[in-house]
Amino acid sequence: MISTVAIGGYVILFCLILGLSATVEFSAFKTQSKNRIAIATGLFLQFFVLPFLGFVTVKIFNINYVSGITYLIITSSPGGSYSNWFCSLFNADLGLSLTMTAISTIIATGMLPLNIYVYSKATFDSAILDTLDWTGLGISLAVVVLGITAGLFLSWKMDSPKFRNIANIVSYNIMLK
Repeated sequence: MISTVAIGGYVILFCLILGLSATVEFSAFKTQSKNRIAIATGLFLQFFVLPFLGFVTVKIFNINYVSGITYLIITSSPGGSYSNWFCSLFNADLGLSLTMTAISTIIATGMLPLNIYVYSKATFDSAILDTLDWTGLGISLAVVVLGITAGLFLSWKMDSPKFRNIANIVSYNIMLK
């Protein structure tokens, strides 16, 4: 059973991603989705280089299994709300960041468990894999995909700078709370 705290966290994550996604003009998302070099580079770094570096770090520093598994999960996870928030905060290319988040989150449904399985098995006892909350991980990925989809849909339907400004203010307030 999912705890009330976990549900609250999923709701906050959904609202944050929805708000950030709604601030992006849908045409910017469409344009960035065709930016194959940037997306391929990001995906390669996200799903091959970063998890491998996490594995190397755990091995070099002989990190215990609790911290090590946590570290492997973090380095195998797709970028998400914080990268989008920082892009928005510093006026970087939020369209590219959200496009990358959407694509990497979808790919993460397979690559995240695969990387965690491969690197955990290479580092720790196999029984540790049974202790991981795979359902919670899947729910988090689904919440991000739904938030991006809903936010982009609203941005496309509303197609208004005023609406995008309100969505931006709401997402900032969620991050600051």
